[in-house]
Amino acid sequence: MSTGRPKSKSWLIADIGGTRARVGEVLEASTEWHFVGEWETAPFRDLADFLSTLGRRSDISPTHVICAIASPIRGDEVALTNAGWRFSIEQTRKALGLNELIIINDWVAQGWAVAHAPDHALTPIQLGEPMPQTPKLALGPGTGLGSALITPKPDGWQVFATEGGHMSFAANNARETAIVARIQARWGHCSGERLASGSGLANLYSVLGEIDGRNLDPLDAKAVSSAAQANDPTAIEAIRLMTAALGSLAGDLALASGARGGIYLGGGLIGALAKQFDESVFLERFSAKGRFREYLLAIPIYRMTLKNAALYGLTVGLDAIRHQSRMN
Repeated sequence: MSTGRPKSKSWLIADIGGTRARVGEVLEASTEWHFVGEWETAPFRDLADFLSTLGRRSDISPTHVICAIASPIRGDEVALTNAGWRFSIEQTRKALGLNELIIINDWVAQGWAVAHAPDHALTPIQLGEPMPQTPKLALGPGTGLGSALITPKPDGWQVFATEGGHMSFAANNARETAIVARIQARWGHCSGERLASGSGLANLYSVLGEIDGRNLDPLDAKAVSSAAQANDPTAIEAIRLMTAALGSLAGDLALASGARGGIYLGGGLIGALAKQFDESVFLERFSAKGRFREYLLAIPIYRMTLKNAALYGLTVGLDAIRHQSRMN
């Protein structure tokens, strides 16, 4: 990361999730970038409101902007899945007077970070043996549960957004079956994200209280973590179940995608939980796939420890992202 503000032509880069937005600047045709700041997304109506407010409060007047957003990107209309933002890319570009405005899925940015991750940013939790010329999978819980597939090509890598977090979750025991039934009663569908994410951790705490007949106040993920530190048994179980659900879904995605090049875990929740995230629970469920246990045990799994990985991914993947944007 550079230590000063870039002085030449630069891009504003932003990682915008359901809870927080992180912003940086990157020199064109460079891997140097400058961290600008971090804000909550809730106070802003949409992307135009956020960027124009950012401009008024700082000396930033970008003409080129690229945003990684926690939402599927289909055409011109974008809805930020967990924050209520809705906007048109082209109308936003015109309203702000931008030369270029590129919007990609946030886990595409994470995927580019994986493709160019330095060794010091990877902590192995399952050694395995990566198979050459096979896909890699990036996966991680934040407010929601994001994923991306990184596939090899002759001159490097290409990254595809996926919505693996919205696959149906398969219960593995009676306790999970009861949880899934409660989630389905609330929303009609129990996806992996309903359990294996920050919002999922809050869901688990609430549902476990219902099942066990405990009158619990609603808690967000941070409060559940604090309650677990204070030895609240429901909070402790909720974190264990969230970790198990993430492992189970990661195993399903590895089988479905053939990601024998490695699984890369990111997202803010794992880092926030720190030692409460039990890697042994994750790994046990990751490989608990019957006849394909040995297949999964051979896949290396890493924790991504790179700070602001999505901003790094936007930086190192900028040229490829711009090229793909022109093709769409």
